[in-house]
Amino acid sequence: MAAGIVLFVVMAFLLRQGTTSTALFLTYGVLAMVGAGGAVMGKKISDREGGR
Repeated sequence: MAAGIVLFVVMAFLLRQGTTSTALFLTYGVLAMVGAGGAVMGKKISDREGGR
């Protein structure tokens, strides 16, 4: 979960800085989404493990 949060924060920061390359902008956006998804999945797994 922490790795997903870190990836999201770094990619969001890079998106905020801006770029002139559309491909790079899309890559940053996709990686930010992957980071957010990883954080959500980590939270769900953590919640499921805590219920046992």
